[in-house]
Amino acid sequence: MPLKVLPCTTLDYPRSVEVERRAWAQGPFTKILFPGPFPEDMAELRAQEIAKQVEEDPTTRWLKVVDTDLFDPDKGIAFAKWHVYADQPANTGRSRSFGEGCNIEACEFVFGGVSKSRDSIIGGKNFVYLAILATDPDHQRRGAAGLLVKWGVEEAKRYNLPLYVESSEAGHELYKKYGFKDFELYEIDMSKWGIAQPHRSWGMVIETEAKAPLTVVTMDDSTVGATTVVQPMPR
Repeated sequence: MPLKVLPCTTLDYPRSVEVERRAWAQGPFTKILFPGPFPEDMAELRAQEIAKQVEEDPTTRWLKVVDTDLFDPDKGIAFAKWHVYADQPANTGRSRSFGEGCNIEACEFVFGGVSKSRDSIIGGKNFVYLAILATDPDHQRRGAAGLLVKWGVEEAKRYNLPLYVESSEAGHELYKKYGFKDFELYEIDMSKWGIAQPHRSWGMVIETEAKAPLTVVTMDDSTVGATTVVQPMPR
């Protein structure tokens, strides 16, 4: 099972979209955030969007992990989207739109405040940022995701830059394994959509200059699209 990290080409983007869909379908909040139905050409449009991002944004690194022992050794089993802001500061503040099939209110609620917090951490600074990490469920727990994380850690060392990632509960221990430290914890009340469990994610960093303690950020109906700092927590 020799696993290998390779840069993606345009031929890989449809497979990347498929892996994203399969990986995130397992999440406990997916049916709330993305209930569907979706346009029939959604996968094609998403692949085109990836190709455009890679072409237009020189900081983007879209990577895949392949298993050279598989029948199709070029078929990606895990994918990552890294941004390497080495020659220019992180470009933040771009709005994110949610299309057909998305619960727009819930998506703005969950992702809006986290996005603003991210902007405050890496905006205008030189950083290495992991935006997407997804592994095909049929190939999870084989080390593919770890190889993609390790790639970014090594790239940051090469440029002597700090790293940033937003982690779900599922990925939290993986990032800690590779040296990421908790910087902020986001707890979002999802009871409006019938879920007692809060949506939790962590802003995590490596070798950042920021020395602030871990911060709890909560969001409810009064803070849609914004973040409210509740209290600092010691690391």
